[in-house]
Amino acid sequence: MESLLSDDLLRQLMAAGQVDVVVGVPTLNNASTVGAVVHEVHLAFTGPFKRDRTVLINFDAGSEDNTPDLVRRASLVESETLVAPEAFRTVHRISSPYHGRPGKGGTLRALFAAAELLDAKAVALFDPDVTSLRADWVARLVRPVYRDGFDYVAPAFTRHPTEGPLVTQLARPLVRAAYGHRMLEPLSSEFACSLRFASHCLAQDVWSSPFLSYGVDIWLATTALAGGFRCGEAVLGPRVQAPSAERPGLPELFRQVVGALFTCLEMHQSYWLGREGSQPLARLSDGPLWNPEGTALDPAPLTESFRSGIRDLRPVLERILEADTLAEAERVAAVEGSAPDFGDALWTQTLTQFAAAHHREVMHRDHLIRALVPLYLGRTAAFLSENAGREAAAVEERLEALNLEFEKHKPQFVRRWKAEQGS
Repeated sequence: MESLLSDDLLRQLMAAGQVDVVVGVPTLNNASTVGAVVHEVHLAFTGPFKRDRTVLINFDAGSEDNTPDLVRRASLVESETLVAPEAFRTVHRISSPYHGRPGKGGTLRALFAAAELLDAKAVALFDPDVTSLRADWVARLVRPVYRDGFDYVAPAFTRHPTEGPLVTQLARPLVRAAYGHRMLEPLSSEFACSLRFASHCLAQDVWSSPFLSYGVDIWLATTALAGGFRCGEAVLGPRVQAPSAERPGLPELFRQVVGALFTCLEMHQSYWLGREGSQPLARLSDGPLWNPEGTALDPAPLTESFRSGIRDLRPVLERILEADTLAEAERVAAVEGSAPDFGDALWTQTLTQFAAAHHREVMHRDHLIRALVPLYLGRTAAFLSENAGREAAAVEERLEALNLEFEKHKPQFVRRWKAEQGS
């Protein structure tokens, strides 16, 4: 464990001693936003957790914009008054360069190792560029772990149901159907967990896997579900993220998310293949889930990308999709004018057949995932067009219908998956 932590960081951790709550904030050139994030974390430390031993650890991956200095100097002062001067315990703040394996997976491994060294009761992670983060986020995620015995707490963000299609159309229904748990945000980078879960993750032989450099978020969520840990979710409110040059565009983001999700299905197949139905996670805080106002993508360019992709990628799709599924997708693409009629059943068949093809490696897996992009865009265009102007509650009903379609299709997906194993 100690080899994961630099000598300087070890000295700082030893000076902090045993703590109750550890919050990690990994950074890379986040000078414009990190100060406010650190400030909100410390508001939680000196407010809801003022009787507890707390530490914020910043792992910086080589920022060139003075981000670590801003973390160290972030104000604990609000309106010229020291925040919570009656705090009963010392608040620690540690900033350390990170020189391990590139990517978020490596920094998370170091955070878990630090939490083990500090014998922490709860561990949490927050992105440094989320401008909507507030102190109560820390409390809502950490309290159920620290005081109520939960092992993994995921956020539930307030959004309009037409927003976040990569979550609503792909990750959420597939995770729900496969793992049997209704997790609203399986791709979220914010979470809190117990030391028991952190130690379980550290013991897994996955940390050298390349996919963890970008897919650690979905791996954590599905590992918690598959491991039988006590999981819940907390409503936090809207999530607003500042623009970042470090964030990949849609093609690369899609490759990362879907590649990580399909890889997790491989890793956890002994768990999910035998599961039926789904159960909701414990809801650990109150608040609205659906924002009545939303901004949606324009379906027109998505539709065009779908139609051209079906046409140009046909030789590739023939190796992935079953003949009747491909024929139906081509029929939908051939209808000119409006957005495609890419319904729930067709999308469920398409995505699960891609997952099975990924499982048996019918081609280079990156190429396979990229071939799914135009089909995903077609499905997204269909969903946005169908639900344009609808009330949030009505759109949510359509999302639930999609989730149920995936659940209904689960036995067929399992048979296809097992058949590809030759069993």
